[in-house]
Amino acid sequence: VEEITLSYDEIERIIGDTLPTTASKKSEWWSNNDKSHTQSAAWSDVGYKSTNIKLGESITFIKNREN
Repeated sequence: VEEITLSYDEIERIIGDTLPTTASKKSEWWSNNDKSHTQSAAWSDVGYKSTNIKLGESITFIKNREN
């Protein structure tokens, strides 16, 4: 899949847990900096980067062409 947009509810179903409050309030939580944000390693390790962040609603992940 080249691009996928997931709602927060869909992400929570996938991870089997609730997202932290910070994920709904700060776009920095979705940063693609996997050195300082361990959660970003979850998508960067499988070749994606986050984009189009709509806090509390949805996030889009796109295939990282730099890999």
